[in-house]
Amino acid sequence: MIVTTPGKITDGLYLLGNVGYPSFLVNAARPAMFDAGVSPMGRSYLEDLIPLLSSGPVQHIFFTHSHYDHTGAYGYLKRHFPALQAGAHPRVSKVMQSASAVRTMVELSNRARDLFGDTTEETAFVTPEMSITLEDGDVIDLGGGFTATVLETPGHTRDSITFYLEPLGAVIPGEALGVAQPNGEIFPEFLTDYESYLSSARRIIEMKPEMILMPHGYSLTGSDARNFLNRVIPAAHSWSEMIATALERNGSDIDLTTRDLFDRLYDPRKVGQEVNAFRINLRAKVSCIARIAESEN
Repeated sequence: MIVTTPGKITDGLYLLGNVGYPSFLVNAARPAMFDAGVSPMGRSYLEDLIPLLSSGPVQHIFFTHSHYDHTGAYGYLKRHFPALQAGAHPRVSKVMQSASAVRTMVELSNRARDLFGDTTEETAFVTPEMSITLEDGDVIDLGGGFTATVLETPGHTRDSITFYLEPLGAVIPGEALGVAQPNGEIFPEFLTDYESYLSSARRIIEMKPEMILMPHGYSLTGSDARNFLNRVIPAAHSWSEMIATALERNGSDIDLTTRDLFDRLYDPRKVGQEVNAFRINLRAKVSCIARIAESEN
């Protein structure tokens, strides 16, 4: 099944917001959200949450990584759920203490607020306060038989983690498996290290999840999930080869190669990502492959 609309996915599991910037609610004895989109998504998440919270307010929000489009609505939600506690990889706290990183997140969040037409104070980016540290192998007990096991899955970022939800057989991978575009193409997201990205993706694939709760775009269950998993590694190899060829054509110049590929790849009708974020991520991917090429020479 391809999940394209917010609402119930299966008993106890809900997609909140929209498929562009989804958050996922495990509505267990201790309700928890996973990821929090861009800052102006807070209103949408709250509207979806209120009818569902019969067992009490959201107690925890867990982040797959530190990027602004996964942590952005924390501030809005914290205002409405003051006792809300946030959890993530230890590196996330360090990122949130970096003035330059926060400056970039505020800038990108403000662009998102402009696009959403909501620049009210409530939707401003607020640096998340991490009260829970999550490391590989940790098991989060959500109550009612629901658990979330933490897997460190670096490669997209150094602080990327994946959550494996039991008994649902579902993974929340952030961008550890890439992102499916509206046309079905998979864009791999190896922003910090290509080989780590491949290793992390293989680790998730070997778990044979029955549900993939995607960070952007539709989520997948059953045979659609399995089909997606079969295409993750080939998509990464294809992009690596494409970037390596472009680098060779452009004399190993990272900026020139990024501009070249951006002109060829970015079409807002086909690519489900804001243009500035796409450009930043593309340059990071080009840099990853350039480092490999340099090490081989």
